[in-house]
Amino acid sequence: MGDSTGSMFYAFLAFIVIYAAAVGFYQLFLLLKKYIKRKF
Repeated sequence: MGDSTGSMFYAFLAFIVIYAAAVGFYQLFLLLKKYIKRKF
């Protein structure tokens, strides 16, 4: 059981990391879009 909970924990951790990266990229994209709109 200990091994399965460990893998479950790693899967959850990976999900959090991917989610955080996606949110960060999205914020960066919005910022970039705003910057481009202001520049042109």
